[in-house]
Amino acid sequence: MGDSATVVASSAGLAARRAARTPRSRAARHRLAAAGFLLPALAIYLTVIVYPLVYSAWLSLHDWNGVADTMTFVGGDNYRILLTENRVFWIALKNTAVWTVVALTVPTTLGLLLALALNRKLRGTAFYRGIYYFPAILSMSITGLIFTWIYHPTLGFLNQMLEWLGLYDLQTAWLSEPSVALYAVMVAAAWHNTGLPMLLYLAGLQTIPQEVLEAAEVDGASPVRRFFSVTLPMLRETTFVVLAITFINALKVYDIVYVMTFGGPANTTQVLGTWMYFLTYNFNRVGLGTAIAVILFGLTLIFAIPYLRRVGRDA
Repeated sequence: MGDSATVVASSAGLAARRAARTPRSRAARHRLAAAGFLLPALAIYLTVIVYPLVYSAWLSLHDWNGVADTMTFVGGDNYRILLTENRVFWIALKNTAVWTVVALTVPTTLGLLLALALNRKLRGTAFYRGIYYFPAILSMSITGLIFTWIYHPTLGFLNQMLEWLGLYDLQTAWLSEPSVALYAVMVAAAWHNTGLPMLLYLAGLQTIPQEVLEAAEVDGASPVRRFFSVTLPMLRETTFVVLAITFINALKVYDIVYVMTFGGPANTTQVLGTWMYFLTYNFNRVGLGTAIAVILFGLTLIFAIPYLRRVGRDA
């Protein structure tokens, strides 16, 4: 009897130990399976994102023409040259700042107004939504080509319309006049960039409960008061997303400026993206161009980090 009891007790203890190990071993297998799924994505991320970032930061500390086999380490000299000796860099930085301010105000405001106008159950609303969003599906290069023809000094639609209206004094070479060239490009970019904010705001408006707006109307709030007291506060999350995307896109603007003005006349429309390109490929100053890329990356983090933190917290 004693031997039987011992055997039973041993079997029970073994079963208990196996039961205790089973959750841990199952969790370990789950972790291994998760690692197996994550490793390919991690490898792609390290190859496509992390390695180029690190290599660019390292390259910005060297003097290299992009062709020679050897590179000369210069430390922070490229950044010193940009900040103290390169006059065009400051023009490009100022133009990028102006571009960013305009992008954060004009297309976003127009997008919000269009979304308010189209957030109604009226006949043809879907058609107008498509029409207003259509410019956003074009590439910036195509938009630049379209407006280059519109701004043509003799054959362009704008100057011909001004001539038809008798406003001869307003006619000018829009892309060749230093005082107006940058703003002419901004108009083209605003036409292209209004569609996305409109779409995002339209989605945000459709999430606002109608009961809240109706209650405000019953309380006697005017349409303007309802907008500023109810609608706009409830669009706070959408506005944050719109501003973050717009800020990042404005900092890395390149293609439309390159197509329309090539940075001219006399470098007056240079932005950081185009000047980075010219230094790297036209003047073979790869270190200087990469230093601008690092500066752009740092500026992008100003909005990217709060945006990612907000998205992560919401998730």
